[in-house]
Amino acid sequence: MEKDFFKILSSYLKYWYLFVIGCVICLVLAFLHIRYNVISEYYIAGKVLLNDKENGGGEASGLQSLSDLGLIKMSKNIQDEIGVLLSYDLMLETIKELDYAVAYYAEGSFNEVEVYVKSLPFKVVLNDTLPLLRQGTLGRVKVLDEFKFSVEKLVDEEVVDKKVYEFGEILNTEFGNFHIELQQQGKLDLKNTNPVIVRFKDPEALASNYNARLNVFPVYENGGGLLEIGLTDAVPQRGEDLINKLIEVYARNSAKHKNLLAESTLKLIDERLNLLTTDLNSAEESVENYKQSNNLTNVEADASRFIQLADQVDRELATLRTEINAIDALERTLGQTGGGNYTAISSYNIQNPALVAAIMNYNTVVQERVALVNATGIGNPMLGEIDKRLESSKRQILENLKGIKLQLTRSQRDLMNQSAQYRSKISSVPSAERALLEINRDQGLKQGLYLFLLQKKEEEALSISVPFADTRIIEEPRSSGYPINGAKTPVYLGAILFGLLVPFGFVFLKEKLNTKIEDAEEVGNLTSTPILGLVAHNNTNKAVVLSKNSNTPIAELFRLMRHNLKFMTKNAANQTIMVTSGNPGEGKTFVSTNLAASLALTGKKVVVLGFDLRIPKLTKELDLKYEYGLSDYIIDTQIQIQQLLITYQQVPNLHFIGAGTMAPNPGELIIHQRVEELFAQLKSQFDYIIIDTPPVGKVADAFALAKHTDAAIFVLRQNYTKKTDLKLVNEIEGTNKINNLMLVINDVKNEKNDFYGGYGNTGNTKNT
Repeated sequence: MEKDFFKILSSYLKYWYLFVIGCVICLVLAFLHIRYNVISEYYIAGKVLLNDKENGGGEASGLQSLSDLGLIKMSKNIQDEIGVLLSYDLMLETIKELDYAVAYYAEGSFNEVEVYVKSLPFKVVLNDTLPLLRQGTLGRVKVLDEFKFSVEKLVDEEVVDKKVYEFGEILNTEFGNFHIELQQQGKLDLKNTNPVIVRFKDPEALASNYNARLNVFPVYENGGGLLEIGLTDAVPQRGEDLINKLIEVYARNSAKHKNLLAESTLKLIDERLNLLTTDLNSAEESVENYKQSNNLTNVEADASRFIQLADQVDRELATLRTEINAIDALERTLGQTGGGNYTAISSYNIQNPALVAAIMNYNTVVQERVALVNATGIGNPMLGEIDKRLESSKRQILENLKGIKLQLTRSQRDLMNQSAQYRSKISSVPSAERALLEINRDQGLKQGLYLFLLQKKEEEALSISVPFADTRIIEEPRSSGYPINGAKTPVYLGAILFGLLVPFGFVFLKEKLNTKIEDAEEVGNLTSTPILGLVAHNNTNKAVVLSKNSNTPIAELFRLMRHNLKFMTKNAANQTIMVTSGNPGEGKTFVSTNLAASLALTGKKVVVLGFDLRIPKLTKELDLKYEYGLSDYIIDTQIQIQQLLITYQQVPNLHFIGAGTMAPNPGELIIHQRVEELFAQLKSQFDYIIIDTPPVGKVADAFALAKHTDAAIFVLRQNYTKKTDLKLVNEIEGTNKINNLMLVINDVKNEKNDFYGGYGNTGNTKNT
């Protein structure tokens, strides 16, 4: 397993330069990406306290009286307030007030960089009453002096128009009407005022974008009104201003909503006070006239107990009458609404949860309508939908009032029956004194109710004239000081991994798609045929690379092959060795020649036969001239062997026999009787006979010569011979068609180091 791991590792390490190049390229791209494409985002957060009792807000405020009367229901759920802060409408109102629909960009070397308006010498002021007509680029604005500026209109980054305006001048453009004012009067440095590109954005899209990045959550999980408000923005100061303005708009709208309900309550109290004033005056006059006419000052003590009971019932009746009157007043108020005239209403102290909820829903829709009318006017098509919702809510309130009034009427009837019973029991009291007591009691009830309503009126008037704040900023919004998306390490690590992955994939596919043999280990995995040796890549143009004193890597490998041959053939005498291959171009002629030279250098007599009668290359590569060859010898019985031998002058004891004249039937010549005579005579004269044959995978000549041989060498070539060709080797080995088959891997390029510890260098020419 360890061996396989190192083998796989070495197969990838030989392409180390690809991994280095891939990492360098990806790191450069990562740097450029971070430098020019990644916009740093900062987290800005602040803390705000809602319903602050210590600051005069919430339950301790004047609104407590309204809650006591049932005229207003304050939200005690902090989640509701979080929902308000996260609402789209609140964010849209904030964006519009800050004029964030105007964006400013400074031109950089490669791209534009957004800048905040407070860092610029000027700002664009939009018309509050007229919305932007469209979004787009106004142009490049440049301050010329303290009075004038220029606007260059851009089309495809080319200036097509340039105009000069004065600060404060109204610009009527295709985007809308606005003006530009100078922000740094007296501090303007004209030498350092660079042009700024001004663009108009969709405020609704901006509101949606900022709303998606806004976070509002309680600071403490166990409750409380302390909230953290945070968001992410590329410009910290812009984010801080946005949160501050958002809190300001929230507090203002909240106070406006509460004052609207308080004003509605004051209106109701005034109506009731007017009615009670008339009734109280009438009651006082009745007491005065009755005392004068009957000369009475007190009520008899014996009727006190019954009178107290009657008083209690009468107070309850008075309360019922007040509630019934409130229902009547509420019905009248609802009857006056409609046709585009809708105002907020209150519950008039009617303690019914369903009615209170319906009234709160009705008031919420009324506020939405008022806000929409204030923002867009009465021509907005959305008013029709809101009016339908108001009418539906009004019908629901009227149905609730009908049921409540029926129940109150029944209760009133029952109390009146009780009152009649108590009056019958005090019939013994003198009628004059009893009448006086009743008149006084009626007067006291009306006077108490009048004083109570007058007190509540004063409290509400004070709460409106001196508004309280139930929202207090505890911690001013501020930036985190470092980008939340500025971590460069993960980007660079990802770039390195990607830079390694691409070359790895390339090498992996290359190895998987490679159909050629790579090394001896791979050959050993595909066949059991023994490997005689390796032949290094030939870095010369010589056909014979061996000489007596040569010490090149390829010469040493041929010497090693010579020793292996003696060991594998058990040093047999008169050895006849056939050299073949599966395909042309694998180097069998080169191996035959140099193996013969290696044997000859040991003092052995060696002859090489060029039995490739079809495409003879042996003598041609050696540049040897001869008169007769093998084909001539086989055909002409007069030719003797001595006439065929060619002595090779550069290596002693080495001889060659060429293929001879091209014959039309080489296959028949090889099986001729003269071939047996040839080998018989050569074996008696030479120690080694090397036969250079045609490729065994193309023609059958080698099989015909196999009976004359003692051993055979099958030449493979690195990165040339296909792996499937080893099936032919396995077939020959399995069927014993050739004796003592051995393999030689030719043209081996050692890419890690030189052969034999650096004895010589390998070149780039081919062994053919």
